[in-house]
Amino acid sequence: MLNVDPGQRPENDAGYLEMMTAVIFMGGLNRQVVMGKWDGFLEAFEQFDVGAVADFTDVDVERLSNDERIVRYKAKIRAMVENAREMKGIAEQHGSFGAWLRETVEQEGVARTAKVLGDRFKYLGEDSARLYLYAVGEDVEVSDKERAKYGPG
Repeated sequence: MLNVDPGQRPENDAGYLEMMTAVIFMGGLNRQVVMGKWDGFLEAFEQFDVGAVADFTDVDVERLSNDERIVRYKAKIRAMVENAREMKGIAEQHGSFGAWLRETVEQEGVARTAKVLGDRFKYLGEDSARLYLYAVGEDVEVSDKERAKYGPG
């Protein structure tokens, strides 16, 4: 991964988007399948620059859904564009998505934050949001199986 190490807090919002993409695409697939295509994801999603991905159009989604360098799951690709837009909006209001996320975890706790994330972001339910929080370095209890899939490689 370019912008984030699994299990560590990202230094910028690109890292948060990169990890969200990984968690969403690993849902239903094994880690090796997704990570085996990660260089393609980095190129296809502009190194996870939140503003750049937020500006993707339906034409971009269609193009990416035919791009063999990535997992070609059109609904998840579209979700990542919408999630980048949501992240960008949060960042505009709070200085950064990461600042908002840390503040929300501190004030609301992990369980409530997972629910908020699940409500606001596509393809991120409460369970996958909890795994996402773990993957971005929040103090979340996970099973050994989850740790192996979403934590340090």
